[in-house]
Amino acid sequence: MNDEVSHLLDGTIMQYTYGEMGTVRTSYNDGHISFEWLKGPLQGQTGDGFIYRSREVGENQYLVNWHEPDLPGFVTLFIDFKAGQVHSSLIAAYGSDEEQIHFDSASIDSVEHA
Repeated sequence: MNDEVSHLLDGTIMQYTYGEMGTVRTSYNDGHISFEWLKGPLQGQTGDGFIYRSREVGENQYLVNWHEPDLPGFVTLFIDFKAGQVHSSLIAAYGSDEEQIHFDSASIDSVEHA
């Protein structure tokens, strides 16, 4: 386990699917995350250039978070490469009348490491 907070997933491209939310592809590079929703109700939505932080919390298990100030939103992922799962917690549109809280799990479809 590594207690250091850093950009441990740089060079990783991952695609994962939620039961109701659909499929998303994330890419981690130079301390930033970008994403694109490929299927589901958010299909076509993208985000780019968000600074992410990560910590290794177990063997091939990572806690990752980032802030999306323009939405505003805050995302936390627990990525378990061994189990092929992503567990997420998201607060979207926080501080507004349209605030949403999501707490969900997804199956990892593919992972590439540069």
